Amino acid sequence: MQQGKLITTANVVKADRAIAYLKRRPKLELVGLGLVYGKPGLGKSTWASRTAFSKGYIYLRLESTTTPKNFAQRLLSSLASRYNYGNVPTCGATNTVFKRCMAILENHEDAVIIVDEIDYAFSNKQLLGAIRDIVDETLAIVILVGMQNAKEKLLQVNEYYFDRCNVFCEFSSSNQKDISELCRQVMDKTPNEAMQEMIYRESTGNLRRAVKLIYGVENAIGDNQCNATQASEIKRGEYGI
Repeated sequence: MQQGKLITTANVVKADRAIAYLKRRPKLELVGLGLVYGKPGLGKSTWASRTAFSKGYIYLRLESTTTPKNFAQRLLSSLASRYNYGNVPTCGATNTVFKRCMAILENHEDAVIIVDEIDYAFSNKQLLGAIRDIVDETLAIVILVGMQNAKEKLLQVNEYYFDRCNVFCEFSSSNQKDISELCRQVMDKTPNEAMQEMIYRESTGNLRRAVKLIYGVENAIGDNQCNATQASEIKRGEYGI
């Protein structure tokens, strides 16, 4: 099974267009804030991390223990590395570290920052406010990535913040074309149509389930060629789906 690939699914196309939209925006009139959201297993984090890596964006993943200072320190380290600022000190008060981040961003208007698991910030107004300050005070683009109810939660937590978002992108279940493309690109042996259809049917359009099923199928089949008979014998749940 091939690893580390970002398959160009319909969701990936939509998310890439969201960033492109913000890049084209009138920067002095609209802030560069967007939200990508959707149910678990649809490829949001995969898109976020692999897109950031391939295009030189900043990728930060929030955790339940993330504090405003920890966020500022991680952001500063990432910015310093991305723009070759050397060993910028990350010590000092939260506001001091954050100001160092802002100083770098003021010199790099093309910066794109992807903040994954934004749901963890909804209960931390100071952290959410720090992220909002980035788009309010600089021309950088910030893409928030959250769960399926992230859009509604953001509205409930802060209507002003919600109104600052200039693009929303919802990840939906993958279609058969997406799953077939996933199979063709990550499976070691070229899957026939029966195998592709089976994986789509059993995964119900969930990329995480599809990947688990692909690994299970390839592990069970080994060096044998995937064929229609084997595909028809695969049952839901047999490979941890």
